[in-house]
Amino acid sequence: MPQHKLFRRIRSGSRFSLEAGCDMAEPSEVWNLHLVYQLSHPPPGFDDDVLRKVRALEGVTRVAVVPSSDAATHLAFSTRYAHAVVAAVAAKQCLQEVLDAHNATLWWWQRKVRLVDESAIRKVA
Repeated sequence: MPQHKLFRRIRSGSRFSLEAGCDMAEPSEVWNLHLVYQLSHPPPGFDDDVLRKVRALEGVTRVAVVPSSDAATHLAFSTRYAHAVVAAVAAKQCLQEVLDAHNATLWWWQRKVRLVDESAIRKVA
C-alpha cells in the first residue's frame, strides 16, 4: 500500500504554511481536533455560540471547550478522518461568523471584538 502524506497547516510568523505531516489515516478513523483562538476581550456567551455552530457541522461527533492555561480558547471536536479537512475549514468559518454577528450588534463607539491571533486547527491524539 503506498504511503501518502497528509499536509497540515503550521504557524510561521504571522502567516500559515503547509508542511508534510503524518501518514494518511483510514477514512473511518476518528480524529480529535482543536479550534484554538484568542479574543481581544471575550464577550459573555461567545464560546458557547461557537460551540453550538461547530456541533451542528456534518460529521462532527463531539464538541467541548477544553480548559486552557493560556488565554486562548481550545474548542475540541471529533470527526472521522474522511471529514477532517472539511470540518476544520468549517469550524474556522463558524468562528468568523460568530465574531461577525457579535460585532454587527455593537454601536460605532464600542470596541469591536477581534481575534488576537489567527485561529488554528490542531490535531490532538
